[in-house]
Amino acid sequence: MPDPPPVINIVLLVKSIIVVLSLAIEWNSSIIDEKYWTVYAKSSLIVVLSSHAVGDCLDIIESVLDGIKLQSSVFCRMELADEWGFVKDALQGAPFYIILSGEAWLRLPEQQQPTRLCAGDIVILSSGDTHELMGAPEAKLIPYKAVLAELGVEAWSPGVRIKPVKLKFTSRVDATTHLISGVFWFGDRRENPLLAALPRLFHLRAEDIRATSSQSWLSSTVAFLGAEVASGRPGSGAVAAKLADILFIQAVRSHLASGTSENKGWLRGIADPQIGQVLSLMHARPEHPWSVATLAEVACMSRSRFAKRFQEIVGRSPLDYLTHWRMYASAGRLAEGKVALATLAEKAGYKSESAFSKAFKRWAGYSPAEFRRREHAGFSMEAIR
Repeated sequence: MPDPPPVINIVLLVKSIIVVLSLAIEWNSSIIDEKYWTVYAKSSLIVVLSSHAVGDCLDIIESVLDGIKLQSSVFCRMELADEWGFVKDALQGAPFYIILSGEAWLRLPEQQQPTRLCAGDIVILSSGDTHELMGAPEAKLIPYKAVLAELGVEAWSPGVRIKPVKLKFTSRVDATTHLISGVFWFGDRRENPLLAALPRLFHLRAEDIRATSSQSWLSSTVAFLGAEVASGRPGSGAVAAKLADILFIQAVRSHLASGTSENKGWLRGIADPQIGQVLSLMHARPEHPWSVATLAEVACMSRSRFAKRFQEIVGRSPLDYLTHWRMYASAGRLAEGKVALATLAEKAGYKSESAFSKAFKRWAGYSPAEFRRREHAGFSMEAIR
């Protein structure tokens, strides 16, 4: 039977162009480049950078989000006035605050001066650090867990969604500050590549959100979330949690679109047209025998220039990152259930089970079998980097 005509590939290519153009407009950046449509051919490698490769580049965040099992919880809507301040313990997740009205101040342990949060601001503590939240820089602080215990409010534990409550910390009729408190939790206990790429104090200012029309989704999500938490209707906790999931994704998109990422990592890398294309291929085809030479060819750069730029942006050498991604993906498969070692090795681009097992142990500190046992027993994998 003769091969089908190439009309399907043409249709996919046209769809990809539309997607890329729409995202270029949204990100306010020129991410379209003729090299995406160039055919690279060199002996053992022929890569056609068409719809599939471009789609992988643009969907790389989505694929990571699918793997880290985002599960948000909204704790409370707080009404505050007068002098107030709390010391909040570290959490196994990323606490977040949305300032609905008024202002607040937040300080991490290493900060001499606190960060001012104004109405409309969103802040995410990507490392889950202990911190201080207060109404004024010199406010007297009390342990927040003691406040919750006194009020009889249920404490949050990882993986548990609780119903949002309304907490009022003032004797005045009209509170001066209203805020929403919650946490982004990730069921995947491997090192979280998204959080590792974000600032420890990820501060989205209201004026920056309003200044960009593409941020309307973020503003709308905040408005819906605030209304849902205030409603107290049946199912409000589940609805608020889903809205918080959307909020996290929108916040990451906003950070990526801003082009202000200072942390080295794949999130900064995918915003770069050349390095982003390389990362998309690594993620889409980790089993391929990539080399620095073939990856440099994809990026339209010399080997030395490509290796230097990749290191500067991502924080790892190209092959070190490739190994890290292969092992990260393998760890995810081990956590999901019983997978044959031969299958893991093949999907990670290793020709022998022995070579794969040695590489995995160097990365995780445990053999694949021991990693699976520890994962199913609930051990934390926070030490894996």
